[in-house]
Amino acid sequence: MVTKREEKKQREKKVEEDLERKLMVRELLKSEISLPELKVILRGRSTGPSKKGTFRHYYAPNHAKVGVFSDAHIGQEMFDPILFERMGRTFKKENVDAIYQAGDILEGMSGRDGQVYELTQVGFSKQIKYAAQLFNSFLSGFKIFGIDGNHDAWYKKKNNAGVIVGEELSKLVTNYTHLGEMEADVKLAPNIIMKLFHPNDGTAYATSYKLQKIIESFSGGEKPQILLEGHYHKALYMFHRNIHALECGTISGQTVWMRGKKIPAHKGFWILDIWYNKNGIQKFVPEFFPEYVE
Repeated sequence: MVTKREEKKQREKKVEEDLERKLMVRELLKSEISLPELKVILRGRSTGPSKKGTFRHYYAPNHAKVGVFSDAHIGQEMFDPILFERMGRTFKKENVDAIYQAGDILEGMSGRDGQVYELTQVGFSKQIKYAAQLFNSFLSGFKIFGIDGNHDAWYKKKNNAGVIVGEELSKLVTNYTHLGEMEADVKLAPNIIMKLFHPNDGTAYATSYKLQKIIESFSGGEKPQILLEGHYHKALYMFHRNIHALECGTISGQTVWMRGKKIPAHKGFWILDIWYNKNGIQKFVPEFFPEYVE
């Protein structure tokens, strides 16, 4: 049997918890956190990585509009700063909720014969500072999330420096969040997983081949609903095995090395309009913005 004293303590505790929650809500609103994010926080659920390494990025209850790009290769002589600036203007004009990039932020230093002569910024320090300047100038005001690719990993592995490019970029660009190396899973809604993936192998004779093979490699319980693949510098949308999959293109032109290997570069970026409900994705509209259209 609960005594009057215990009842009083319970009432006081509830009043205290209610007050604390109201104060928390007021502070969160001041910080301009979105309503879906606020609901997640009030339910006591983290917006950071879950135990499975999946990040929760909830936007509107039934719709998300995101910008996507990959393979900027900042520091390479074929990196296109004009396209990068145009991308930022387009994302602002289209009012995207967030931006996702699928790897190879920097060109890196490979040690390949002649690669150093293809650089406009030589070394990690110059490349990361130039990248930060570009992100802060043209992608400010957005939440930006991304992964490292194989060129970024050169600063960790080939140079034996242990540098994780995305982590270093997040120190210089306050609105950039590093999600991982080579891949990451993002929840756009409770039942919508978007995978960012950057492989580390060669291109194929057919543009669609690599994207198709990664889709077919997913087992039934591991399939994402959306797949964003970098690395190949191709632009392609494919719907296969109920996965909306994209090759994300590039912000860098065809290098001498690529031309020698007969590898084209599809320059441009994407905007994805995604509608969903409790049953999954209801409508998916990918739009590619190629480099030559202004």
